[in-house]
Amino acid sequence: MISADGISGEDFAGAGLQRLRGLPQHDLLTLAGDWLGELAPWRNADTLAAISTMSAESILSSLFVFGEQVAESEVRSELPGPLLDFLLRAGVLSEDSGKVSADYCLVRGDGMALFAAWRAAGRDTGSYAPWVGTDSMTLSRLVAARKGVRSALDLGCGTGILGLSAARNGADVVSVDVNPECTAAATINAHVNGLGDRLTAVEGDIMSLSLEDRFDLVVSNPPCLPLRRGSLGWLAGEAGLDGLEFFWELLRQVPRLLTQEGEALLQAAAYGDEHGPFFVSELEAELRRLNISGRLLLRPSTPPRWPAFAPRDEHQQLTGPLGEEVREYVTGIGATHYYGFVLSARTGGEGLEVGRFQ
Repeated sequence: MISADGISGEDFAGAGLQRLRGLPQHDLLTLAGDWLGELAPWRNADTLAAISTMSAESILSSLFVFGEQVAESEVRSELPGPLLDFLLRAGVLSEDSGKVSADYCLVRGDGMALFAAWRAAGRDTGSYAPWVGTDSMTLSRLVAARKGVRSALDLGCGTGILGLSAARNGADVVSVDVNPECTAAATINAHVNGLGDRLTAVEGDIMSLSLEDRFDLVVSNPPCLPLRRGSLGWLAGEAGLDGLEFFWELLRQVPRLLTQEGEALLQAAAYGDEHGPFFVSELEAELRRLNISGRLLLRPSTPPRWPAFAPRDEHQQLTGPLGEEVREYVTGIGATHYYGFVLSARTGGEGLEVGRFQ
């Protein structure tokens, strides 16, 4: 498990971004594309196979792209000593019986180098692990487009990518996550990208925040699995059968977290039909009650999503009581579509504008 404990400033300096970029054949990692969707082995095997044939000896590709074990002697011959010591002490790499393996992958996201977990979630922590998906990348690009932000709050930070996008624009950032593995990852990724002095990671539950400061930008990509909370017994990603429990709670906190000219960017997903998500009317009413205005950007819809982490049969349908519960809910509300979205919310003003990603 990644950890920032006991790592000194010298260790961080030894793993600076220029050092990473200068590693032997590090550019191979970028050939798979800037997005984790292309880097992850389970997403684009053809691209990764091409990389392998181009440079079968690449230690970094073996460790951080393919997730393979490599002999310790080979690793030590290829990686600079300070960087290797840093990665071992941080728990990014582990060493056993003369073999070195990576518990994390090194990915390129929005021009940054990020350490992210191979897995999306873990029973050991009961919550999401620090990982990056295409939804994180989309929101990161929106954050990067916000210039002149002096302070930012990243709720449910994961790898820290959203806060780092704001920090790169000059903002001072507070990143919050309930999982200490995520706050450690955000801390390490901040230092790897030369932004350690602009990001502070804090362990805390985003559903019960106690913050006195206000921020120019509040951003969150919270858990949104459409499952009853606690239905899997271990995964913190469940957000109720409609997938919106975290979204609603965070939206209600927006007025006390934003500066007068501030903006919140909240990302989630919702059931609907061919006309759009069902929750739009409820959202309009809640925005009026909170005295905030909003712009809702919708992604292209998909069929109703069966949650990825639930038990399935050979036909990839949810099984047992959980599957019955989800199917009964989706059928009961008449959902035929599932929309990912980002809500931009500001204090004052009125109304809700609905648009789509281009």
